[in-house]
Amino acid sequence: MRNDRTASARQSIVLAVAAVALVALAAVVYLRTRPAPIPSVDEGRPVVEQFLTSIRTGKGGEAWDTTTAEFKSLEGRESFVRSTRKQPLLKEELAFYSAQEVTVQDQPRREYIYQSPKSGTQARVLLGAEGGVWKVDRLTL
Repeated sequence: MRNDRTASARQSIVLAVAAVALVALAAVVYLRTRPAPIPSVDEGRPVVEQFLTSIRTGKGGEAWDTTTAEFKSLEGRESFVRSTRKQPLLKEELAFYSAQEVTVQDQPRREYIYQSPKSGTQARVLLGAEGGVWKVDRLTL
């Protein structure tokens, strides 16, 4: 009977050590594969430029498709398309002006600023990660 208890105790210890090792391995994999909290300036610019180009060329629906779920919940597709068509600034080819790190709800984000060469008016585009992909999270004119 004592041998049964000893074997059972050893088996429990082995299972506990295996569980701890599995959790540690999962943590290492997560930390190595998670996306950066904010994109580099060069990494995010193509995302923003494609978004702005889609709007400028009359493809506001395609631009809306590249936004985060939060963006979409704040403004529906049809409303977004209508409102962007009414913005003269978004009909211009905007030039990259700068990028900066900002904090939104205690999370670091990258904000890209594009400017009209004609008027100097600026459009600010905030990116966020969703599903491992950088997407537009906010457009401020």
